[in-house]
This record gives sequence, structure tokens and C-alpha cells, in this order.
Amino acid sequence: MKIGMQDVNWEHVGACLARADDTEQTKFFKSFVKECLSWGTNYQVEYQLAGINLTPKEKEVLGMLSFTEQSG
Repeated sequence: MKIGMQDVNWEHVGACLARADDTEQTKFFKSFVKECLSWGTNYQVEYQLAGINLTPKEKEVLGMLSFTEQSG
């Protein structure tokens, strides 16, 4: 989707986000998900995200995004 920001250097944005503190990163990811949920169907979100296709190492790095504490 190409709505909103145009001519953005996404590599630079990603590097800045990686170096941001957890509060700023939280704002980014929460607003990203909120926007995706506004599109209307899960299919639209899945279709958009399918193009990212993370490598196993990238998935490992981002794995804590969905971390849930295990009771034990």
C-alpha cells in the first residue's frame, strides 16, 4: 500500500527505529498493528505482510514481539 508518506528511505527509518528506545518502538508497533486492523479484513493484512517473508534469523530477532510469559 502506498498511502500517506511518500519517498521515504525505509532502510533509514528501520535503522532509526532499531536504535530508538522501547517506548518509541512500542508506539510504532502498536500504531502499525492498529492501522492494519482498520483495513477491514484479515486477508488484506495477510496479503500485505506476506511480502515481507522474514528469514528464520529475522523471525528469531523479532520473536520477543509476541513473547508471552509461561507459567511454570
